[in-house]
Amino acid sequence: MSVTNKIFLSSALLVVAVLGVTLGVTSFQANRTADAAIHRGLLSTRHAVESFLAARTRTVGVVSAASGQIPQFRQRLFTSRSRAEVLDQAQEYRDLIGAAWVLVTDKDGILLARTDYPEEYDRDLSKGALIATGLSGEQAHGAFLDDRDSANIRLYVAVATPLRDRPEAAPQGVLVAAFGLDDSLATAIREATNSDVVFFAFPADSAQPPVVTGSTLAREDLAPALAPLRAGALSAGADSGMAMATAVRGEHLVGLAAPVLWPSGASGHAVAPAEPSCRPWRRRFRSPVR
Repeated sequence: MSVTNKIFLSSALLVVAVLGVTLGVTSFQANRTADAAIHRGLLSTRHAVESFLAARTRTVGVVSAASGQIPQFRQRLFTSRSRAEVLDQAQEYRDLIGAAWVLVTDKDGILLARTDYPEEYDRDLSKGALIATGLSGEQAHGAFLDDRDSANIRLYVAVATPLRDRPEAAPQGVLVAAFGLDDSLATAIREATNSDVVFFAFPADSAQPPVVTGSTLAREDLAPALAPLRAGALSAGADSGMAMATAVRGEHLVGLAAPVLWPSGASGHAVAPAEPSCRPWRRRFRSPVR
């Protein structure tokens, strides 16, 4: 091989090598830029979901307060000796508010009626955070886990409203209205944000994986991403959220897990008004970007 040919070949190899390094650096920078854009998109979606849930919670609170001011409703609740009438009034509250269920207590926090468990009454709920706040005269809201049926665990946002005849009067009782963090709500949020949403909760048994209560994705596809999660780790990263990733039917999805809602804005103190043993850790997982 001539010196000229050797010089040409060496130059060609050098060009290929430099080009390869350049492409590698460019690809790395492009991936890093894409990751940053994905993270910004996830944060934006997180804020949109929080705003959506906050708006729904405010609506339930406003309608609950208005319903609680109807004198005939309160009179029927607190003066009737018929359990059937009291339950019927609770159901009327539920339908008027558009809630998944409602419960009503008297001024001591004793359960008068609960629409999703109509056989229950005379239970002392006064030690629950939501009920206690309502009895103090303030409206409160928080996450609520119903895990009585381990095969059908459900997650809600509950709003507690004091029932009284005038603003300065002592509460005659508390009205709690709840809406579900379920498939229908997840679908509504996806339509508003163009992002998939998954609501999940941690069972009482910490050894068990999180349970999906609402989702726009197939539940069986989410198991690999959710199985390693633990409540403590998510709570520690509540402010920034925890990055997640999973493959769903050939698509690589990434998401951001973050707490849903806590009573009075406090993290880690969500005490269910009718189930003191309910666990406070509620999370949602959004996976909108491939």
